[in-house]
Amino acid sequence: MRAAPLSLLFPALVGVALLLAACGGTSPPPPDPSTPPTVATGAPPGGTSTPPVPPDPLTADPPDGTTALDPSRVEARGLPPGFPTLVWTRGPRTLGVYGRAGGCTEASAQVVEQTAQEVTVHVLQTTTSTGPCTRELRYPPLEVTLAQDLGTRRVVLTGEVR
Repeated sequence: MRAAPLSLLFPALVGVALLLAACGGTSPPPPDPSTPPTVATGAPPGGTSTPPVPPDPLTADPPDGTTALDPSRVEARGLPPGFPTLVWTRGPRTLGVYGRAGGCTEASAQVVEQTAQEVTVHVLQTTTSTGPCTRELRYPPLEVTLAQDLGTRRVVLTGEVR
């Protein structure tokens, strides 16, 4: 007895596979047009609460053990958009700010001027590599030391992205 050529068997096998697939399952019923669609909200089933919102780093609290400086004493002169403007103190001669860093960038801060009326702190975001880089964004706390107590002086924040 002679075997059937493969070109004759292939269409028959495909037909059997399709027939088996069609008989093996059922399709879900069509949606009822009178029922409004459901939208995932993140709330527990039957509940009305919303999921917690993570804190916004641009309006974050100062780190533990520090005190936020009154925002009326802070001027963000020349600080790039998206940089936090929160300033805190840790004792009379330590100022803190949040930098902006991530993937292939680092953050740093330095005191660039101190007068009897104000202290100017420069916040810098520096690119450390051309990539490939991850896309996370972090706001690391940065602290600088003053030559004299801050007292009632204002704090001027400047910054740049390099």
